[in-house]
Amino acid sequence: MTERYEEIRRKLVERGYLHGPLERFLLRDLAAGGGRGGWRTSLEAALIGAPLLGGLLAASTVAANRPALGARDALVLWLYFAVLTGVALLVLDLAAAALASAWAQRRGARRSDALRAGLLVAVPVLAYLVLAWARGRPEGGFGSDALFLAGAVGATALVAWLAGIVSLARIVGKTGEVPDRNRRPALLVLAVLVPIAAAFFLVPHGGASDRAIPASPFVIPPTLARVVMIGVDGLDGGLVESAGDRGALDHLLSLFASGALFPKHRDPALAPPEVWTTILTGVGAEEHGVRAVGGRALPGVAGPIAERTGPAALEAALRFLLPSRTVPASGAGRRVRTLWEIAGLARPSSSVGWWASWPARGTAGDPERGYVVSDRVLAKLLSEAAEDRDTAPASLFTRLSRDFPAERAELRGDFDRSFAAVPGELLALAWESFLIDAFAWRTHLGLLDDPEVGSAFVYLPGLDILRTRAAGRPGAEVTIEAYLRWLDGAVFARAGADRMVLVADPGRSAGPGAEGFVAVVGGGAAPACVGPPIGDLDVAPVALRMLGLPVSREMRGAPPARCLERADPAAPAIATWGRRGRPEDEGSSDYDPEMVERLKSLGYLR
Repeated sequence: MTERYEEIRRKLVERGYLHGPLERFLLRDLAAGGGRGGWRTSLEAALIGAPLLGGLLAASTVAANRPALGARDALVLWLYFAVLTGVALLVLDLAAAALASAWAQRRGARRSDALRAGLLVAVPVLAYLVLAWARGRPEGGFGSDALFLAGAVGATALVAWLAGIVSLARIVGKTGEVPDRNRRPALLVLAVLVPIAAAFFLVPHGGASDRAIPASPFVIPPTLARVVMIGVDGLDGGLVESAGDRGALDHLLSLFASGALFPKHRDPALAPPEVWTTILTGVGAEEHGVRAVGGRALPGVAGPIAERTGPAALEAALRFLLPSRTVPASGAGRRVRTLWEIAGLARPSSSVGWWASWPARGTAGDPERGYVVSDRVLAKLLSEAAEDRDTAPASLFTRLSRDFPAERAELRGDFDRSFAAVPGELLALAWESFLIDAFAWRTHLGLLDDPEVGSAFVYLPGLDILRTRAAGRPGAEVTIEAYLRWLDGAVFARAGADRMVLVADPGRSAGPGAEGFVAVVGGGAAPACVGPPIGDLDVAPVALRMLGLPVSREMRGAPPARCLERADPAAPAIATWGRRGRPEDEGSSDYDPEMVERLKSLGYLR
């Protein structure tokens, strides 16, 4: 054995190996024979490469979840990622070494074998890093991109070299041959890896920041009409047509006759928080950061990690390997201002019930004027839980809490009268949906009593919840029609304002071909005019046109020209409506577990 070790060592030195301490460390057990040394060498190589790759993946995840995650979270994620990437590198190194030794056994060891094996590991690793960074590309511009990519190329070049050493050990152990060393391996590796990294700059820039950025200067119109925007989830054109034929939506049809109507398309695979946040911001999820009903929280990481924002391997690990827990959708990580925040820069606004509206206060860059009733308020009132940034101002929660018992009893009476024909087994489901919408609508009307409020935004998800939970049950059609009749009489009949934007989305239970709509009343919208189809990104520009405020050049949608010819001319576009910053307190709440259970009971989470 000693003679064989000395012979292999002599050949390694003659062919240019064992010149550096790291190489000598990895190849010290090369003479162990067979493939036994491959496992140890692979493990040592993985332990060397894992911290580098773990740091890069942690950086990409933090970038995708700003401002919810910061530097401290990056350190914790680094540890998680180091473990995951260590396991991945071990598997990749062993697989590449097995292929390299198989090539060498078939046609003899060659100097290119180790290099080819290294590239087999490095190329997919670098491609993965580039894609992971592209998903959460921050606002640092070219400098931050170049710094990350330089680190990624350097780390994967090291990974390629380590994989080559592992493959060399396996080749020598299997064949006894020591191939000549490639004299320019670094140049060859970089010639392959640099173009892969450079391809990153072809990916459009999304953008994220943990700093509050003010809006560009804009002109406030001298006279501002009051604008009401109503979001109804679960309402589509087919449902309106069938219920309208039975006289269940007469007031809604009257609104159609008095204003412009635009069919609305969207991707049916998207979750409600992403759909409605896109509607309210005019930008896609890669910019506003809200994607799913729930995120995953890791011990030691302050903010939740939203789905589809971290590397794909992390998403699987969060569910099956790491000690994560589900947390509800939150606005703590939302970067982009919503319509109610934009409108609040000009005149006080009110907002009730929208997704990712919690925390309602305490986020850097938020407007200080107006009212916000977050999506957690009703759940808090029902459970008598303590207030935690649920409303703006904080005193509003005290007022709502004081009035809620009497209001709930009054609403129960309204429900019993409106839903008398609903089958008993569906009454409980109908009541929960009714209470959500009726509370939101009454709260919205109460805030409108303040003459200072210039625009109001209210979200009604009850119909979507009811349709999803009642689907396939006996009596579902009767229940849905009763709910539509109540909406028509309680909401659509009282939706009047100087200007109104009614947004209906088909929701989760509608078929793939279902179509929502946007109805615009007042503000020069042509009566009984049916305009061209629009998408979720076009809704915010339509609402801003009614508000008399400009769109930003960051918004990719545009208001349709048809049916709005008589509306006030659109204000010149501005560069940006700015960015929200990091919450002053933690982006989580002690109430999160209870909110998750509520979302499960309403059918949003499993």
